[in-house]
Formats: sequence, C-alpha cells, structure tokens
Amino acid sequence: MKNTSLEIQLKSLNLKHSPIFTKKDHIKYVQDWRGQYKGDAAAILKPINTIEVSRILKLANENRISVVPQGGNTSLCGAATPDNSGTSIVISFEKMNKVRQLNKESQTITVESGVILSQIHDVVEKEDLFFPLSLGAQGSCMIGGNLSTNAGGVNVLKYGNTRELCLGLEIVLPNGKIMNLISELKKDNTGYDLKNLFIGAEGTLGIITAATLKLFQLPKMITTLFVEANEISNAVKLLNTFKSHFPDRIESFELMPKSFWEVAKNNIDNIVMPLQKMPEMGVLIDISSFLKNEITPNKNGEVQVIKSIENVLEECFEIDLISDATICNNENQKRVLWSIREAAAESEKKELENSNLIKCLKHDISLPIESIDNFHKDAQIMISNFLPNLKTIYFGHLGDGNLHYNVFGNGSLPDGFEGKSLELTKELYKIVHNYNGSFSAEHGIGQLKKDSLKTHKDEVAYSIMAVIKNQLDPKGIMNPGKVLF
Repeated sequence: MKNTSLEIQLKSLNLKHSPIFTKKDHIKYVQDWRGQYKGDAAAILKPINTIEVSRILKLANENRISVVPQGGNTSLCGAATPDNSGTSIVISFEKMNKVRQLNKESQTITVESGVILSQIHDVVEKEDLFFPLSLGAQGSCMIGGNLSTNAGGVNVLKYGNTRELCLGLEIVLPNGKIMNLISELKKDNTGYDLKNLFIGAEGTLGIITAATLKLFQLPKMITTLFVEANEISNAVKLLNTFKSHFPDRIESFELMPKSFWEVAKNNIDNIVMPLQKMPEMGVLIDISSFLKNEITPNKNGEVQVIKSIENVLEECFEIDLISDATICNNENQKRVLWSIREAAAESEKKELENSNLIKCLKHDISLPIESIDNFHKDAQIMISNFLPNLKTIYFGHLGDGNLHYNVFGNGSLPDGFEGKSLELTKELYKIVHNYNGSFSAEHGIGQLKKDSLKTHKDEVAYSIMAVIKNQLDPKGIMNPGKVLF
C-alpha cells in the first residue's frame, strides 16, 4: 500500500487525534533517548482508548502494516524504535493515561498503559498505599512499557519484577481482538496464565492497553544508609548480614563502586558525597519500618530501628566487613543520595558527550549473588586482555544479582573497534553464561540483544517462543525486528 493510500486508510479510522504524517513532527518518536537507534515512520498515531487501538490493529493486520508500540520511549535496547524503512506506524500511548480504578480494600489499581510510573506513585501514596516499581526513568516511562519489558528497578529484592506486581491485563491482539484479563484476584486457576505471556514480550505478541497492579501498605518510615564495604565479596556478606537482622524489610541494596562515583562526580552539578572519601565499594541500603513503636523516639530520644541498624553496623565494623557508614538524618539527605543513583544512566550519557570516552558497550546482566565477585574478576581479566584503553563502569542491584556492567572506549582506540566491540560483548556473555547468569536482566531484548537471545536461550525454549509469535502474529506486523525476528 502506497503512503497516499495509507494516509487515506488511517484518516478513515476517525481517531480523536489525527495521525501525524509530517516528518519534522516524527523525530521524538523515531529515535531512542540515547540516540543509539534512529528510524523512520509512515505515521504517528495517538489513540485515546482501547477501542481506537483495536481499530488501528485491525486495519494494520488486514494491510500488513508494521506496528511499533511506544510508551515513554526510555528503552535502552531499541525496543520502541521503528526501522528506517519509513513504512511502520508508531502507536504512542501518551493519550491513554487514565487511572480507571483504585481499590483500597483489595490494594489494587487499574491504569491505562500510558500512565507515567511516577504518577502511579503519587496517586497511591495519597491513599497511604505503595507501588514498589521504582526506576531512574520513572518520571517519563509509562506502565505499558514497564510491563512490556518486565522492568525491574531498585525494589526487586523485596517485591519482585513487574511481572510479580501485575494481577491482570487488557490486551489488543494483532488482529484487533480485545482480550480482557483485567482482574483483582490474587488466586485464579482458570487455565493458562496468559497475561504473563505478554509481560516481557515487548509488543511483539500484542499491545497492553491497561493493567491491574498490586499495591502494598506504605511504610511508616524508610531508613536509608550508605556503607563502604571496600570490595564486592564484603558487600555480599553485608547483604546476608542485613537479611538475617531485617528479614523481609530490605527494600533496596544498591552497589555503587568507585567507577560509578567518578562518573557521577564528573556529571552531576554540586554533587554531595556521602562519605569523606570516595567509596571503593559503596552500598546504598533502604530498610522499611511498618510499626509505630519502631519509629517513635523513646524517653532517651532513641529510635528503635535506627538503634538496631547502628548495632548491626557496629558488628560489621568489628569484623572489618565495612570501613565507613552513614545513616541519613532526614528526607533531603535520602533524596540527594537516591537522585545520584537514579541519575546513573544520564551521567554515563553525559560522560560520553563531555569526555574522551568515545564508545559505550552497555550490558544489563544478572548473576547468582555468590558468583558476582568471581565474575567481575574474570571479566576484568578478559577486558584488559582484549583491547587497550578500555574502562569498566558498573553498578547495580546487588540484592537481586543485577549488574549494569558497561565498558567504555577510553581515548584513542584501534581501527575496527566496532567489530571488536561485538566480540567483547560476546566474550562477556560467555562468562555470564558460565556462571549460570543471564545476559538480559531488566532492560529487555529489543534490537540490541536479539542475536544474543538466539545464542544463549535454550534451543527448545527459543523454538517455542517462535511458534507462539507465529501463531499470534502470523503476518509479522507486531514490532518487527525486535526480540525474535
């Protein structure tokens, strides 16, 4: 179908918001925020409800028009970027941003896919409730994208990935049919759990238009502390120590080593360091309290939870597990620390733009926690032997074994680095595989890791994924070039 015909067809849908055909208005929809992937589109569509999405997909399926669903466009793997053919339509969900229902009794919220994550936080906290999914991009990412990538974030240790936080979905299939799996039920054994098929599918099987999410009681207080553990093995021991003293109360346990702080210091204005010296192996910890007596000062002015944390830290000092620590005294100190951690991706982006770091190979990996130290040692040996002038900057969610392990080209690099960089990533993933880890922890597959999925996924599992894709989307219109093919 020619573009003129496509325009006529799309206009015939009578969407509330007219399709955008002008190329200059397409720019923010056809490239990812890092500028790594740039494509083109025949049109940008902004549906206002599920019925409009259904009509769009029915038309697209009948005419074999490729469809790229897009939320906040914060993907780090090119999952929401169209190819450069200019024949795809991008469906932006920025207009589908309604909170359909908040149920305090069942502690659930039902939202449309275009609701921004931070808005969910704001809405539920007014009701003394808590939605634990928390990401650096939470001010712009949308819940539909979070579900489509099975996003993780900083609270996975206690609450799990997005998949564990979702009770039900509304989905539009490639043929335009609407599948209503919206539910507040905690228990439902009526056949296959189809919703989990679409969570993490990155829009390749259908489009999530709404979701029912689990909420939790808002903690009465969260205590934030920063600890210098000196090395990874100590950080792992520290995690287990805190688990034994505060079971089911550790919200976050974030690894922030020296390389992280060097980048942060270079790129965050007026940065406040948490300790006197730059940490060699810093750990950021959040511990929740739900009982009033834990947070109410006694007659001596002591707060029980703070005293308990101080006692644990004292034990850790005595056995040389840590060398320094600080407990945040107020909400401002907490916000400052967490703003540094949440700015990690933006800081790395600025580092590339403003320094002699000329290339970044980003790796979003997960490992058994007990293997992280040995993995890091093996990875550093491999990287140092691979090419000169390489620098590793890593950080991550130690509590759930997820590391953002990024390798930068530093200064002058030899010819053919692009090809070599692919080889380096392959070698790194081999080490991850040897430790029974995953090359994709929370960012998804997208375009970036499609070949790696075919290499490292169990052969039988991969073939079943292909069968499911072909069965649900036989014409291959849904987000082509992502995940599988």
